[in-house]
Parts: sequence; structure tokens; C-alpha cells
Amino acid sequence: MVKTEEERLVEQAKEDPEAFGRLYDRYIDQIHTYIFRQINDDALAQDITAAAFEKALRNLHRYHWQGVSFAAWLYRIARNEMIQRLRRERFLAPLRGWMLSSLNVEKTTEIREQQNHVQQAIKKLPSRDREVIILRFYEELSSAEVAEVLGCSTANVYVRLHRALTRLRQELATDSTTVTNLTERENYVSE
Repeated sequence: MVKTEEERLVEQAKEDPEAFGRLYDRYIDQIHTYIFRQINDDALAQDITAAAFEKALRNLHRYHWQGVSFAAWLYRIARNEMIQRLRRERFLAPLRGWMLSSLNVEKTTEIREQQNHVQQAIKKLPSRDREVIILRFYEELSSAEVAEVLGCSTANVYVRLHRALTRLRQELATDSTTVTNLTERENYVSE
């Protein structure tokens, strides 16, 4: 069996903590962004990211390659650390909106409005639904990696994702109906 570069790097990091620095450099931005998207607080996201990598370094000897990426293991640690921190501080934070370049102001504004609409709908979903959507589509993890992060089977990820997307569609439809009704009312009043 041929080991991937990542597998070799993980094995090396188990023997040499300095080698962990290369893994850190490879995944720090992804893990931080994932946490930030969940809690929308950069300082807290940095703290949780640091705690997650510290925990990963301390427990690296326990990591065993199981056919999914090392990143999935890191995401799981980060997720658990975030949940623990949020429970301690007893708050839930909204998701962060996307940032876009302003190449075409009109198009960018339209896209931002659509993205904000989707973001608002996602915020209204239960945390289980938000989490599976963020991991799969925002973080672009494979279904196997999402399963590893969430501690469930790949089949369960498909079911959860299907249900979450169904609820998201319903939320978007409800919001569209509300917006349409408000617009119709505004037009009627102004006539």
C-alpha cells in the first residue's frame, strides 16, 4: 500500500512534533474559517482554533489512518472544541455572510442579496441542519469526511443532508412568500 504525502507527514509528526507545523500550516486557515462561519466571532474563532490544534498535537499518537483525510479528524476536534466552548459560554452565534469582490456592483449586490437570503434561511434551521450544510457545502468536505467529523455513517450524512436541504428549501419558500406578500402590500398601499 502506497502512503500519501499526508499519511507520511502524520507519521513523521507523531515522532517529531516540529513536523506537526507543516500539518498546522496546511490546515490552519480551513479550520479557522470553519469555526468562524459557525460563530461569527474572529477572536473566539482564533481561540478555539488554537485549542483544537493544541488538542490535536497532544492526541496525535491516538490518530490512526482509516481511509479518510487527516483534515476530517481535525474538523472533528475543532467541532468538539467549539461545542464545548459554546456550552461553557452559553451562546449561539450566527453564520458569517460571504464576502465578494465588487467587480460588477449591480451583479455583486444582487448576489449578496441572494446569499444573505440563503444565510438568513440557514440561520433559522436547527443547528444539526446548519452543521451538515456548512461542512458539506461551505467547507467542501466529502461525505465520508463529514461522517467522520459528525461521528456517523456516510449513509446517515446523506439522509441528514437531504432533510436539511428540504428544510432549507421550505424556509426559502416561506421567506419568498413573505417577501412577495409584503411587496404586494406595499404596491397596493402606494397605488
